[in-house]
Amino acid sequence: MKRGKYLVGIAAIALLLSGCSSNGDAADSSETQDSSTQEAVGSDGEKQTLSFWTLQQSDGPLKDAQEAAVADFEAANNVDIDLITFPYGELQDKLLIAAASNAAPDVMMLDQIWVAQYAGAGYIDPIDELMVDSGITQDDYFPGAWDSGFYQDQQFTVPFDVGVWALLYYNKDMFTAAGLDPEVPPATWDEFLAAGEALNAVKDESAIAMFASDGDATQVLWDAFTYSGGGMIVDPATNTVSLDQPAGVDGLQFYVDSADLGPGGAKGAAGRATEDAFALFTAGETAMNFYGEWGQDTITTRAPDLNYGVALLPAPAGGTSVGTFGGFNLGISSTSEKKKLAWEFVQYASGFEKQQEITMLTPANRAAAEVYLQERRKFPDVILQQLNQALFRPLIPNYTEFANEQRKVAISALLGEQSPDEAIASGIPKLNEILNQSK
Repeated sequence: MKRGKYLVGIAAIALLLSGCSSNGDAADSSETQDSSTQEAVGSDGEKQTLSFWTLQQSDGPLKDAQEAAVADFEAANNVDIDLITFPYGELQDKLLIAAASNAAPDVMMLDQIWVAQYAGAGYIDPIDELMVDSGITQDDYFPGAWDSGFYQDQQFTVPFDVGVWALLYYNKDMFTAAGLDPEVPPATWDEFLAAGEALNAVKDESAIAMFASDGDATQVLWDAFTYSGGGMIVDPATNTVSLDQPAGVDGLQFYVDSADLGPGGAKGAAGRATEDAFALFTAGETAMNFYGEWGQDTITTRAPDLNYGVALLPAPAGGTSVGTFGGFNLGISSTSEKKKLAWEFVQYASGFEKQQEITMLTPANRAAAEVYLQERRKFPDVILQQLNQALFRPLIPNYTEFANEQRKVAISALLGEQSPDEAIASGIPKLNEILNQSK
């Protein structure tokens, strides 16, 4: 199976929208129970143990659902699942150390941005041959999430869950007070900036609080603005960074212009954490915010009476709103002695039925996502559209280093040290150097 091109065109996105229904189910455990049970039981008749490291969640009901799903798989396959959860940073560190020491768990929960690193180092196995008779198809998953599982034209992971940067959250009451139609949120960059001016006329620096800190949200939001302008981050044909092209420059300029509308202007955004920016929105201090769909959980807890709307990320005039994917994929350790059973578990956990119950974000399985969003989110159709109109970040082994350098470029522009085009021109040589190191 070949993945799609690194960056789909705007016309291709339109086609995806027209065909976003899914045929749903991947193979479930009942279809493969006999073969996996044979592997799970050793010659002495005792159960084997399958190890799975995943991300720790504070949501009690979700944890209960995950444990129940594991129990179902254990009963169906006569195996014990050694399930260990870690906070994000701890999972990132411990998983990499374990993989490098040939002590990795059988099944790994990998952030999309780790896939190329693990594949390039040989820590996870390609699954192309396993996919042939699996019942899993590309059409079952969001296109951008599916493509994130490939490295050098081989598939290494199956998507588990997804999130998208970003959606536009906006305060309907503040829109009304500024003379804006609360049912017609800004769809273009020009409309967004004009709405910001109107909001600031009522209360200065209240339009939006932008952010630019150590978190990945900074560069992925810039990525989304670049994608929406028809650009790309890395040109796969030349393997060079493309942020100095018009779409990348315009995207960073819009980032700075948006930040100028908020507390402290663009300089105030530099160093502001993503969550601090969202806290200003939920407190009613700012009228708009760029954030992921999971922000609705925070609003429910922190500001249940907030009268808000959710819209697609604004795009340049004539462009198409394109978000940037985040999320996790499932891969199999190259040192696992139970690869067949591990593959059964990957199919089980990534299929339609269990995806609705055990994912941490929105299910990557599109049919499961539709059910999940209808049941758990406001504005589900908007979220689903943005998820279908989203692309993944560069698939390079040293992405973390690349992202750090990209953030430096954005922060330089926000601080006014250089104009956006100057900051990008200064950063391109280093970004290309990092990119070339990953070959």
